Amino acid sequence: MSNVSVAKSSPFKQILKKVFRIIGIVIAVLAILAVCAYFLFLRYPNLKADPAVGKWYRVADSAMKDSEGNSYHALFKKDSENKVMIYFAGGGVSINEEMARDDTYNTHMVWPDMLANVTMNMGGLASDVEGSPFKDWTMILFPYATGDFHAGTGEFRYTDTDGKEKILYHNGYNNYTLAMQQIMQKAGIENADTVLVTGYSAGGFATALLSDDIYTNYFPGAENKNVLVDASLLCYSDWHDVAVNVWQTPTEISDKLTTDNLTLDCLRALHE
Repeated sequence: MSNVSVAKSSPFKQILKKVFRIIGIVIAVLAILAVCAYFLFLRYPNLKADPAVGKWYRVADSAMKDSEGNSYHALFKKDSENKVMIYFAGGGVSINEEMARDDTYNTHMVWPDMLANVTMNMGGLASDVEGSPFKDWTMILFPYATGDFHAGTGEFRYTDTDGKEKILYHNGYNNYTLAMQQIMQKAGIENADTVLVTGYSAGGFATALLSDDIYTNYFPGAENKNVLVDASLLCYSDWHDVAVNVWQTPTEISDKLTTDNLTLDCLRALHE
């Protein structure tokens, strides 16, 4: 008769299994809490005419969409001072087919939305914390979910890693425009005396790209016009080609891109 030995798990391995099981449970609970927090506290009502002062709203339209064609919305709060901050969130960027395949650069709306809440109006410049110079300003926030520095109008067709034909919706400029038009129509902020356009990371590039559009089309009469770019430096020789053929930005934007320094091109044009 052959001898058969049964290997038993060591106490150390059993402890590790319990630890990993506990960690898994903790992560699952945190994920559930995050989802509940989003839907209970961060999912604001849709913007209405004559919005209440100090209350956050969602600004949505059926034509607004993220990079995958799902719904998109901006965030808005009207406040007591006659001053407006337009704040663009950051993320990644997609400039070709290889980057279009990478989910790092193009995301579903819910996560940029939650990120915008946490980094912009619950811990960033748009927070109404005591002592903030922007505490009583009207806020317009743009979460980032289009991979185009908030400046595109196009549909970029590409083949994913499984060989499937897909479309990446570079819809940033359309989202921004539809939101701004709705806000200006409903909120009564067109006569703001001070306007600040700013953003972080990819939103810093959006600040450079869109400030001229903002002051030309929405706040031409503001006495104090301010642009705060978040140190956005990303030198690339083909920005103009990307803007025209990948993002399909309006020509008023793409025509400004003449060097490898997108930010400098836009700020120089704005100054002129």
